[in-house]
Amino acid sequence: MRLLYFFDDKIKPLTMRGKYYCKPEETGVLQEGISCIREYDVNFWFYSKNGKTVTFDSGHINYKGMDEEFQKIDIMPEDINHLFLTHLDTDHAGGIDKSGRNIFPNAKVYMGEEENKYMTREIRRKAIFFNCVQIAEGWIPIKGNTIFEVEGIKVEAISVPGHTIGHTVYIVDDKIMVSGDCLAINEDGGYAFFDFFTQNPRRNKESLRKLKHKLEGRKLLYVCTGHSGMHAYSEQIFAHIDQSAVFGKRTPFHKDGEYNPFEKK
Repeated sequence: MRLLYFFDDKIKPLTMRGKYYCKPEETGVLQEGISCIREYDVNFWFYSKNGKTVTFDSGHINYKGMDEEFQKIDIMPEDINHLFLTHLDTDHAGGIDKSGRNIFPNAKVYMGEEENKYMTREIRRKAIFFNCVQIAEGWIPIKGNTIFEVEGIKVEAISVPGHTIGHTVYIVDDKIMVSGDCLAINEDGGYAFFDFFTQNPRRNKESLRKLKHKLEGRKLLYVCTGHSGMHAYSEQIFAHIDQSAVFGKRTPFHKDGEYNPFEKK
């Protein structure tokens, strides 16, 4: 088993017990055309309009019970034609890794161009670890900030490097932000994502300041995160972006989070 998948599958569920670092939404249909699937500690997201659906991220590799999760939200994964990845980490892109089951076999895949450097092994993901996710050729590289119109849905891609070098945030139909892993949000507001999981914390904070400025005056409704669930959009989303979120048994980030999110099947 490749090292980061081994960490994701075996080490993380043991070491993160009682750390209260996440609070994902349960699988379900939410507001404003938004649906999500929960896999352990992470969510990936769907936005539907006029009978069409686009998807953001793909979760873990070979997640057990995947078909049942799709049934809960009444979405057929083979009907998804457009998949936007926030980044290439194992818990966000594992669902389309070439070495496992591709849960979106018919989807065009969009991803920040710089993320390719993980697949070519030009850089490591963290310390000694390479990012082990490999996705099929033919994916569409996003260069900088770009607006896509897909199936009547507007998807604005905004480069927010730091958590990974090509991390991307998406603004959907000018009302929903899919934030990936640049932000961690609790009852006090938004913080820069945890340093432990972030490749370049300083750069992530710089990117968040730029993102805050770019979004000033926009009337967004919701932000959909990787590990903190969905929140109503407000100025509190960026309240603490000069600080990194922290977690631990004595310093829980989500005080009402679960002791072991990996017990959720």
